Amino acid sequence: MSEKLSISYHTAKRILLELLEDNDFSTDEDILKILGSVVQKETREPDGDEYSLSRIIIDKEGRVFLPDYSSMEIKMPYLPKTVFIFFLIHDEGIEFKSMYNYVHELYEIYQVVALEKNTEANKIKRSLDNLVEPVNNRIYETCSIIRRNFSVVIPEPLMEMYCITGKRGEKHQIKIDRSLIRIENAKLKGMFDTLNSI
Repeated sequence: MSEKLSISYHTAKRILLELLEDNDFSTDEDILKILGSVVQKETREPDGDEYSLSRIIIDKEGRVFLPDYSSMEIKMPYLPKTVFIFFLIHDEGIEFKSMYNYVHELYEIYQVVALEKNTEANKIKRSLDNLVEPVNNRIYETCSIIRRNFSVVIPEPLMEMYCITGKRGEKHQIKIDRSLIRIENAKLKGMFDTLNSI
């Protein structure tokens, strides 16, 4: 019974809600104890020290993990994952309107994260050209997808540390301390080390 099932947060939530609706757990002492401790934790006022930051690990296949919050991979489509890794690499921050200057670098990252799919080069290029086009909102939609995928495991008060933030027209960046990032993919690590050693 020590092995944990690997199911998504949303699936677990749905199952739990169905169980609570369809069954009377009001006499089960174990369940009441757990529910009581959850309610206590939720109602306690967080003092800021209650939450600690997780490391970010990008493995050899370009998969994203926050091991101090969850053992499950933070799954997201290739384009949002590419953008997330791009901003992790660029500690200094980048203005969205100047991202067209980095299309080649975005392409290199996309190739790593989409390796197993062997996506057609022209399709990647069209997707990236659309992303960096200053007149559309594709980059904001992409940042929204990243935030939504991270919200499954990151405590709400710490979301700003892991997501791409910034004011419109100014530099956007991921605020997390770079000492918490470990990149195992050789190509991505080379890009990260080059930019973060300057």
